[in-house]
Amino acid sequence: MSASVEMKTYIVCTAVLYFKFLRVTMIQAKKTFDAGGRAPEDKKLPLARGRPPQNYGLDTKVTDEKILKAREVEHRWRRIVQNDLESIPFALLIFGGGIFAGGNTAVQCGAMVAYTTLRCFHTVAYAKKLQPHRAWCWRLGVVSTLVGTVNAIVGVSETDTTALNAFTMTGSTEMKAYVTCAAILYIKFVVATAIQATKTFDAGGRPPEDKNLPLAKGRREQNYGLHADENDAELLKAKEVELRWRRIIANDLESIPLALLIFAGGIFAGGNDIVYAVSLGLYTALRCFHTYAYANELQPHRAWCWRIGVLAILVGAVNSIVGVYS
Repeated sequence: MSASVEMKTYIVCTAVLYFKFLRVTMIQAKKTFDAGGRAPEDKKLPLARGRPPQNYGLDTKVTDEKILKAREVEHRWRRIVQNDLESIPFALLIFGGGIFAGGNTAVQCGAMVAYTTLRCFHTVAYAKKLQPHRAWCWRLGVVSTLVGTVNAIVGVSETDTTALNAFTMTGSTEMKAYVTCAAILYIKFVVATAIQATKTFDAGGRPPEDKNLPLAKGRREQNYGLHADENDAELLKAKEVELRWRRIIANDLESIPLALLIFAGGIFAGGNDIVYAVSLGLYTALRCFHTYAYANELQPHRAWCWRIGVLAILVGAVNSIVGVYS
């Protein structure tokens, strides 16, 4: 399998995306120094020389226009990094599963290459304040990921389980469960990010160039939420709602990628396939309910979704460990 076209494409695309992300984080780190947003002890680093005091950017009394401008620039690069984190891990986990799913090779590789190219252009567009270029890069990137998802689902669905390949596990119960649940979780996450995007428009928290997008019409000025009237009750409520959805996204990112990595390993671990499928299916359902509970302010429902979701991951992990050592 190491010589397959899908594997080669995946490795190359992963490398390109990682180097792109690494470069972005390096630029963002420098911008954070300019804005005084690093940890206090970072003042000892060479990059801190000649730059403002480092205090996480918590000094709200700053009036220096240079620092205020630096904070805005740093905010842009922080958003670029965040957007990558919201997209790339999910895409790679889905495309990674697609390597072993038995789908169409040309579709799989085409979707991966398209996604990788679009993510690179997305970063350029974000850094250069290009709209609607950035929006279209994001949309088409989602389409590319969904194409890879559907291709994987078709692949595992059409595979004859009696001819199961011991290495690829194409057509296995585990592979079918993984591909299906990964697709559900990705679609759920995309919907959540789409909702969060509208809430950010309501709170005036988008980049300035987003004022030209259809969603900005009839809404307040977009300035990352950095320049706003704190006495505006409507704005404060919008910020509260937007923060809730931002927390929903953050909670997904803290859970789903690592869970899918654990369950991806379980495909090849040789554990009990029923335990695998049930634990992954349960985790997927709980993540969906967790989002619903968070959005509708339901407690302790949300807490229990999180706890049982963690338990489902642990069951999957133990099942894999037992499998590889049996």
